[in-house]
Amino acid sequence: MTVRDRTAGYMPGQAGVLGIDFTARYAKSMMADSRLLYVNPNHDRATDNGNTGEDPECPFATVAAALLRCRDNRGDVIFVGQNDGWQWGGGSAWRTPIAEEVIITVDGISLVGIQPGTMGVPWNPVTAAGAGVCITVNAIDVSIEGFNFFADTALGGTAIAMNWDGTTTFGDNTEISYCQFDEDVTTAIQGDGTWYTHIHHCWFQQVDTDGIIATAAESFHIHDCTFIDAGVPSSGAAIALPGADRCNIHHNYIFNSNAIAAAAATDEGINLTGGSDNIVGGNYFSCILTDTGANGDWGDLNTGGATDAWPGNWCTTGLAVTTPS
Repeated sequence: MTVRDRTAGYMPGQAGVLGIDFTARYAKSMMADSRLLYVNPNHDRATDNGNTGEDPECPFATVAAALLRCRDNRGDVIFVGQNDGWQWGGGSAWRTPIAEEVIITVDGISLVGIQPGTMGVPWNPVTAAGAGVCITVNAIDVSIEGFNFFADTALGGTAIAMNWDGTTTFGDNTEISYCQFDEDVTTAIQGDGTWYTHIHHCWFQQVDTDGIIATAAESFHIHDCTFIDAGVPSSGAAIALPGADRCNIHHNYIFNSNAIAAAAATDEGINLTGGSDNIVGGNYFSCILTDTGANGDWGDLNTGGATDAWPGNWCTTGLAVTTPS
């Protein structure tokens, strides 16, 4: 009997060579002809004209150029090199951040920021008046990790937006991980009809309007994220998913300065109004346990759907085991 080799055509992850940048292979199974593309606008040989992007010593200058070389479902990966463009950066020679607004229309690709620190590769929008979107996902099965989205107050804007209409946009199954969303971003992550979005190990630092928001029937898996006053400046929410169904939200940390001060914080935590069959458990909230409608309590900060389960969430005064009203 012939035994089929189910690993044929795929490549394992490979550790990098110590001291030589970009020699690691992305630790994920890929097709044998997957393209590994490199972007670094600070590199002295970076250009979109003439480079193929497959040599880290001759990278593309923009993510947009790399996206043009990606193919559907071939395991292509775009690596974006580090820079010191964050607003509190140390002032190194490579200071140019990623300043683009790209639209991903290629299925099954990964966009990875390569930075040894916790913040991720700095990226900001370019459109004024808060109208810009750094990354728009219109394709299925896209992975985004390792970026620090920030903007000055004149720009604002949205970091990541996912769209689905079943005709021209198919932004389901997006994974967003190990990203930082800074205080001058208007909205960190926005979904529009997208299902099975997986968001984990991200930090939302005083995002102006909303940390994670969607306005249609959608489904999210959100865990191991930290929300520090996300949405508070504009009375938004850390997680605003009214109408969402079958979400799994667990092991997140939600600090809200209004709640901790016993001030009004209505739906500034997790808002699942009108949704159904969601499970929310093992999270930590800066509110008291009561659900009486008092300022900043469990039921003021959060709202669940009628058929949700909210088992075992920690408040400052105890363990909540009921769905907040």
